Amino acid sequence: MFRRLWSGLPKDPEFPSDLKGLGYFINEEDEVRSIENSDNYFKYFLSKNPRHNERQRYAINEALEKEVHSRLEALGLEKVLLPFGTMSSSEPHVPIFMSTNLKAKSRVVLIFGETMQDLGMLAHRVIGGPGGVDKGSLVSIVRALQGQKSGPGDDAAPGIILANTSQLVWSPELKRALCQIGAEGAPMPSAVHGGMLITDENRVADNRTAKDHVRYVFEKVVPALTRADAALEIIGLGDGADIVEDYLDWGVTWGRLQGRIRCLAILGGYKLIDELQCESFKTFLREKACAWIPSLDPLGTLISGPDGNPHTTTFSRYGCPVYSSGEPCYVECLLIKARTAVLDWLQAVALTPNGGSACYVNPILDCTYTDEKLPASLDPDWSKWQEAPLDQQPPIDFGEADPRANISGDEDEDEGEGLPEKRKVDEDEDVDEEAE
Repeated sequence: MFRRLWSGLPKDPEFPSDLKGLGYFINEEDEVRSIENSDNYFKYFLSKNPRHNERQRYAINEALEKEVHSRLEALGLEKVLLPFGTMSSSEPHVPIFMSTNLKAKSRVVLIFGETMQDLGMLAHRVIGGPGGVDKGSLVSIVRALQGQKSGPGDDAAPGIILANTSQLVWSPELKRALCQIGAEGAPMPSAVHGGMLITDENRVADNRTAKDHVRYVFEKVVPALTRADAALEIIGLGDGADIVEDYLDWGVTWGRLQGRIRCLAILGGYKLIDELQCESFKTFLREKACAWIPSLDPLGTLISGPDGNPHTTTFSRYGCPVYSSGEPCYVECLLIKARTAVLDWLQAVALTPNGGSACYVNPILDCTYTDEKLPASLDPDWSKWQEAPLDQQPPIDFGEADPRANISGDEDEDEGEGLPEKRKVDEDEDVDEEAE
């Protein structure tokens, strides 16, 4: 009998949380490249051991997070710890970013990201690959917003709040908040531990879940740090957009906020208009919201109107106009590809003449979009089945039945009937061998 001691378990791999220590640098094109070979981007698969690769990813994500946060602070944003009253960064908290002079702003843009991305990040496939750090993070979005105007007669840049719907797991050992992916890659007592056990100790007061965090931002952060008459514009990404819609879809909540929220940009959300209950919020979506979705069509192509498009298989019942983002696959890349369209729309809303953003209403659009049909050469020929009775038409997924197969279920039939000829020959050969 053998007994394995805790001290005998393999050590968890360790990596430095800085780019140079990991063997990378940021080149003149703002891209992360290998020091050893500047033609190479970040390499995830260092080993066949998954834990080894996870630990390296955790380290480089932490290094890139520090880089992005330093750039956001250089643009005039400050990090605020939630809940209010948190005295030290070593106490359980959730960080967010906001403009330093938020109280002076007549227009405030709130950005709610995906629940699997660290604060300030959009897509690590862009940050650590082709595109670069600014493009793959919210740095580029913040910089573009700071070049806009707050409204007619107000040339000041809008205020910005970057919410944090992802880093909601508190690590007492690391003294920091982690997203779910970060919690999986965080240091463990050994390389074979099952992962972090998330209990009440790992939750932050009033920000236990993404829904709690969205509620806290709207009910605590916005009233405390913005002007009472400041117009609110919201950008929701992926499941972050769905959570925002869930929060606003209540008569009491919407009654408090409908006078302040001027528009909503949805990127990659999947909230069905038929699931919403608040009629005034549905009216708001129709008049003052737009959605951008993954699509192969050029950026800005009108995919659907507010009532959906029956001529496309793409999900389109958002309750608002739906446009192509120009990004065919990844939700995390939608705002990167559709940045100009989304931010130009926000600026157009803010600069609405004769009353500003409060008077903005989406124009009535004639949507003619239909899915592209397959060429005739690729379309299956169903002509011979068009006149056949329904019970004689084969299912499209299975085609015609094998004529040699016994599918009648008759147990009295000879066991050998219906079997392929080769199998029957093989069985006969086995019989002859036994006879010899």
